[in-house]
Amino acid sequence: MLRYLLLRNPGHNRVYYLESEKLALAELTLTTKRFDQPCDHIESIDIAGINYLSFTVGQLLSENELIWLSNLSFIFALYQQSGDSAESMLHPVALTPHSYVDPKISMLLKYGGKTNEIFTRLMINVGLVTSDYGLDDSIQMLDPVAGKGTTLFEGAVRGFDVTGIEMERKMVHETTVFFKRFLEQDKYKHTLSKHDMYSSSTGNEAFIQLFEYARDKQDFKSETTRKHLAIIAGNAIHSRRYFKAEKFHLIIGDLPYGIAHGNKSQKQHKSRTRSPAELMETCLPEFHKTLKTGGSLVLAWNKFVWPREDFVELLNAKGFKVFDSDPYEQFTHRVDQSIKRDIVVARKTS
Repeated sequence: MLRYLLLRNPGHNRVYYLESEKLALAELTLTTKRFDQPCDHIESIDIAGINYLSFTVGQLLSENELIWLSNLSFIFALYQQSGDSAESMLHPVALTPHSYVDPKISMLLKYGGKTNEIFTRLMINVGLVTSDYGLDDSIQMLDPVAGKGTTLFEGAVRGFDVTGIEMERKMVHETTVFFKRFLEQDKYKHTLSKHDMYSSSTGNEAFIQLFEYARDKQDFKSETTRKHLAIIAGNAIHSRRYFKAEKFHLIIGDLPYGIAHGNKSQKQHKSRTRSPAELMETCLPEFHKTLKTGGSLVLAWNKFVWPREDFVELLNAKGFKVFDSDPYEQFTHRVDQSIKRDIVVARKTS
């Protein structure tokens, strides 16, 4: 048997790093299910006072398996161990992450309440490995509560076509300005267009800011190599009105925590609710229609304001298959005294 050791990224948030060991172990466990060979002894170990995540396989990792590992949210370095003893040599293994956009993009924009980009990366990875889709698919991803775009940017790093919905027009503007400046500074060929999606007498107007971009002019010429990032100034409760059925492979979102963020409900579209339960009661049928069969839904929320069992019950009632056993139940972690964050993972079945 061959043993591999993964060194975790120390991250940019010490509190998150201290909480992240069990999250990383759960993400690794799920990811190895996409390997072409069985993977055993997935565990956390210490060698010479340094913590690693470890697993064993029967053969050298394939190119495909290395790509899956290289895109883990937490990975900093990968080693192969030459023997079974604690004194065995560790041999570095080159990582092969796929980065269409420079990963620095998620660290550049600073603002209060921003989700740690490593956690956002974890949500995307868990969604992809749980879905029926993989590394060779042209992934379409939706963030229905986009904020200032961290999830969109992480999807762009992976080369996905990404779409966000955000109610706050100011945030839509700031995200648009930021991404345009980033594309200009990194010399991506791109265009930006804006158009209305629809309007009504009830004041539910929505418009879309659409970026089309590529690394160079040649790639920009072809629809197959040109990437898309879109931001809709609108409301997630109208998702089906914005998109055709079965459009997205992934829906990834960090819901309002009931503390400093909010969203508008359908019943009170001119007021604000901090209840993720009320928001999801309205939005989940819309998400189900726009998600592809075999696609995954991954949502983070504050367990202090909505019990997990109630969220799972609602998802089941709306037609989703919820993954609620180990390791999917290992993602709970405390953000601060008022926020205990968890993620729920579900798939749309036929």
